[in-house]
Amino acid sequence: MTPILIQKVTGRTTTRYVFCPQEYLPHFTSRCRGVPDIRYHGEEKYWSAPAVPETLVALSASFGRRSLQWTYDLISTERRARGFGGSVPNEPASDPLPDYWADKLILVEQELRVLRYSWRTVKSYVSHLRSFFSAHRDQEVDAIDTEIVKQYILDRTERRQWSAATQHQLLNALKFWMEHVEKRDKTFIELRPRSPKKLPQVLSVQEVKRLFEAVDNLKHRCILKLLYGGGLRLGEVCQLRVGDILVDRLQIFIHSGKGKKDRYTTLPRALLTELDDYRRQYRPDHWLFEGQSGGQYSRRSVQAILKRAVQQSGINPHATVHTLRHSYATHLLERGVSLRHIQELLGHASSRTTEVYTHVSSKEKRRIISPLDDL
Repeated sequence: MTPILIQKVTGRTTTRYVFCPQEYLPHFTSRCRGVPDIRYHGEEKYWSAPAVPETLVALSASFGRRSLQWTYDLISTERRARGFGGSVPNEPASDPLPDYWADKLILVEQELRVLRYSWRTVKSYVSHLRSFFSAHRDQEVDAIDTEIVKQYILDRTERRQWSAATQHQLLNALKFWMEHVEKRDKTFIELRPRSPKKLPQVLSVQEVKRLFEAVDNLKHRCILKLLYGGGLRLGEVCQLRVGDILVDRLQIFIHSGKGKKDRYTTLPRALLTELDDYRRQYRPDHWLFEGQSGGQYSRRSVQAILKRAVQQSGINPHATVHTLRHSYATHLLERGVSLRHIQELLGHASSRTTEVYTHVSSKEKRRIISPLDDL
């Protein structure tokens, strides 16, 4: 089943669905003829049709409801930069950039796509740069220096309460633009904010058990148990395919995880029975976990499942989906698994990232007796 990527886009006067197949699909054009008022945009290589229920009904009839996958804006940066509309459904069209800056934005996205950055990174960098270019529409590239970027950061920080992570993201976008498009040397290094040294939030084994016991829905319980039992990221559990569950080897194959890296991680033996029950009951086709309308299960739905489970179980209210991954790594460390093996299972590029769990593990700390206990 080849997913049909689809996005609702609001223009100045109309709202349309934009769609195209993720991979080559024979006879795609002829099968689209049943879609009312369909148009093919040859330059950007996508189709569009009015954002009405009849369009989705026709697409479902031609390709199957499960093939439709809502995704990132398929319209080119050129049309967005010149004011066609935003990438968020029902977002009003913003003022178009001057041609000078619109061309710069096009070059940046082209370079990002050639280097195969993830669509989330492309979306983030383009969004930051569009705001920056819009705020400096009357200037030219040669005038952009450290002082201008500094004032822009100060202004945004005061008005929007930017976090250190957002500032890092902006500087990464500016750095990519300057170094890859404008061919400048390393830029804006001195504007990097100090990174807080935070320890990951971790649940105890008893809290994890209470969390699972609070979930009655079989599908939801399997999702949470895979997140913890395999140390998966949020996006990785949503992208699991049926064939990625290797029962005979007790492994989970992670396809194109963070940094486009493949890896294997653990498949809990205790989860096999529930996974078999889930497959018989829900009969997933391509994706292991599918939404109600087909396609990948959404990340927000997984977050909502975890939030409800946290409230019902009464565990640490600050726990997030990623907390299960942190808990997986910490509990492995406390059971004597080496940091090197944990690094491979988590897919960390650097061992320094994995070493943070040595500061979280409480096994050795529990042996320390407080002087108060001896009084």
